[in-house]
Amino acid sequence: MKKITLIATALLSLVACAKQEKTGLRDVLIERFKDDADLKDYNLDPAEVADCVIDEIAASLPGFSGDPRRAQFFGAYEHFLNVKSSTDAERSLKEFEQLFGSAQNARVAATSITDHVMTCMGKAIEGAETEGHRVNAHPTRSVAEPADAAAPISGSNGKGEAEPPSEAPK
Repeated sequence: MKKITLIATALLSLVACAKQEKTGLRDVLIERFKDDADLKDYNLDPAEVADCVIDEIAASLPGFSGDPRRAQFFGAYEHFLNVKSSTDAERSLKEFEQLFGSAQNARVAATSITDHVMTCMGKAIEGAETEGHRVNAHPTRSVAEPADAAAPISGSNGKGEAEPPSEAPK
């Protein structure tokens, strides 16, 4: 019975550590997203997008949830998000070069944040309500075309569908 209790306690502490290691990064992301025009335009919750970014980052990290090294990686990502100048960015990359294994890997990690943010914003936008507005993926005419270009073209029924060929006169 003691072994089961010990195992359960260990698992619960790993889960708690995993949540705690992401908290600082989550707070930084939420703060950054609060003023993001795209999130406001689409009425997206900054916390949901931040959670998605953290999940994307976590999926790219070595180890498992609760691994003590992961807290260092999340701290590095948090630091990358807080840089204010190119000098500060270079200093951060040097600081975390050993953690990521090389200068190139640290640079890739720092720039991947943007990819994760874009991926998550895309996912959130796809799942977001559009308030009845639909983007027409196949417009019937180009914005650059003159107004009279909207008239049906020979072979078209005006709905973007091809008409069946007409019979040739006999």
